[in-house]
This record gives sequence, C-alpha cells and structure tokens, in this order.
Amino acid sequence: HETYKDKKNIWLSPEEVFSNDGKKFYNKDNPSEEVIVGPTESMSKSKKNTIDPESIIKNYGADSVRLFILSDSPPERDVQWSDQGMVASFKFVQKLWVLNFKILEKIKINSENNENNEKLAKFTNQLIHKVTQNLEKFHYNVIIANFYEMYNFLIKETKKPIKKEILIDNYKKILILMNPLIPHFSNECLSLLNEKKISWPTVSKEDLIEEKINLVVQINGKKRDILKVKRDIAEKEVLELIKINNETEKFFKDQKIKKIVFVPNRLINIII
Repeated sequence: HETYKDKKNIWLSPEEVFSNDGKKFYNKDNPSEEVIVGPTESMSKSKKNTIDPESIIKNYGADSVRLFILSDSPPERDVQWSDQGMVASFKFVQKLWVLNFKILEKIKINSENNENNEKLAKFTNQLIHKVTQNLEKFHYNVIIANFYEMYNFLIKETKKPIKKEILIDNYKKILILMNPLIPHFSNECLSLLNEKKISWPTVSKEDLIEEKINLVVQINGKKRDILKVKRDIAEKEVLELIKINNETEKFFKDQKIKKIVFVPNRLINIII
C-alpha cells in the first residue's frame, strides 16, 4: 500500500488521510495540511500502511475481500491494494447475487419446460475442468476470470428455454466450484436450492472435446486468417474453404500452389 507522512515526517495510516481528486492528499485531523505521499511498500505497522480487515469486511463482506485478493495477482507476486479494486469485487458479488435470484425465478417459471440444453451442460463441464486445473496450479486470478466468463454466459443462457432439471444440476455444480473462493455466497445459494450434500463435481472427458476448432491459415509462413471448422476436417475441404474465403482468396490470384503443410486440427501452411 502507499505510505503517507505529515510535515513532521510522522507516518500516517490510510484511514488518517483523504483526497478529493486522487492526486493530493490531506490530513483528516488538519484538512488544510497536505500529506506527503511516499512509495508503495509492503504493509507494515511501523509505516502504518496497513488495512484494517475488520472494517473492510464490515463494509464489503468477507467474500468480496477474498475475491479481490485472489483476483488482483498470482500468489507469487505482491498484491497492490486498491480501493477501486475492492469496490469492483464487491459489485461482482452483488451481480452474482442478482443472477442467483433470476435463476431461482426461472426454475419456478420453467417447471414444465421440456427444452434440453446441451450447451449449458457442456459449458459447465468445461468450467469444472478449468477451475480444477487452475486450483491445482494455484492460478487463483485465472479462476476469477473463469467466473466472469461464467457470469456472462449464464446471463445470456438464462434468457433461453432450459429444462428445469438441467438448469438445477448445472447451477449446483457451478456454485460448488465457487465454494473455495467465495464460500459464504456459495453456501447461501446452495441452501436456497436445498442442497445439503456438497462434493466436488467430476469432469466428463467426452464433453471436453469441441466439435469445432480454430484452424490457423498461413500463406508462405505468415498467418492470414483463422477458420472455425469442424474437428478432423480433411485437407481438401480446408483448401476449398480458403479459396472462397474473403480474407485469403486474394492471395491465390494468378498464383500456383507449390507446397502444402497440413497439421490436422491445428494449422495449414500454403506455399505459393
């Protein structure tokens, strides 16, 4: 955290200073006295650049604090404390809370909906795989990014018809994935779904295989485009797509193909 000193060179805590524009800081006990802003250093009692966890938890909740600390930086690096970052984490937890009630409402309304939603099940399975892998690697900040992706996905999917059983089953799995990071939120939401037994969800390896893949198109060794194609597509089919593609067809005008290097499901390099 930043360090602060008054004119007498006495350390001041962040709670003892204030700023109206984020540039100049003043002493709360003497509002006319400008404070000297020092470098950002590791929190220590002697420099008074510590944050009182009790007041932060009282204002934002323990889950928001956990979320901010984990999202700000990998564990091997220092965390730069930021009030704006703390507020952002708090707002995200509130968004998740609003989303939770939207899902609960959808479960009630769609009690007789028979729509099957394989997209939700597949996304949840991939999320389980990502979060599990990132937990094992201590990539906590990446897991938070996974949760932001999950939020954006669920906001869109919950507007579509979804079979009640599929929605409940997958949402419970998602809430369990949140448990190590924001446990109070996770447990509260699970209790609203009358879920008492919590066990880490397992990954279906079959559902991890994407039906479509991104294939890199190179011409003379330079990347010219990325095609979204079906998995295990043949070289001949790829060539046909490239020749009619708006981004690549211009390169083949009055040119002859000398050589093709094709790596299935990864890239194609055409030498002209």
